[in-house]
Amino acid sequence: MPSIKALNVNHPEHQENLNKNKYEIIREAILICLSNVDELSFPDLEDQVRDHLLRNKVSMELFPKPGSVRWYTKAVQLDLEARGEIERVPKQVPLRFRRIIKKG
Repeated sequence: MPSIKALNVNHPEHQENLNKNKYEIIREAILICLSNVDELSFPDLEDQVRDHLLRNKVSMELFPKPGSVRWYTKAVQLDLEARGEIERVPKQVPLRFRRIIKKG
C-alpha cells in the first residue's frame, strides 16, 4: 500500500506516514473547499470535506472509524500548511484557513 510522508507545520521534525490514496482524496477536497470561500474554520472545513466526499460518492469504507475523516483532514491540513498550499489567517481564534494562490 503506497504511503506519503506528511509534514507537520507545528513540528517540522515529525512526519506522518499516510495512505497515499486517502491523502490525495482529502487533499483535493480541502483545496476545492478552500477555493470556494475566502477562509474557513477547521470545524467548517471538516464539514465541507465530509460533504465533498459524500457528493463525490467516495466510499466511506476508506474512512471506517469514527473520527477518521476528521483525523485525515487535520493531518493533511497540517501538511498543506507546511508545503505552503494553505495558510492560517493571522490573529483568528478559532483557527481559520485559506488557500494560497501562487502567482506566476
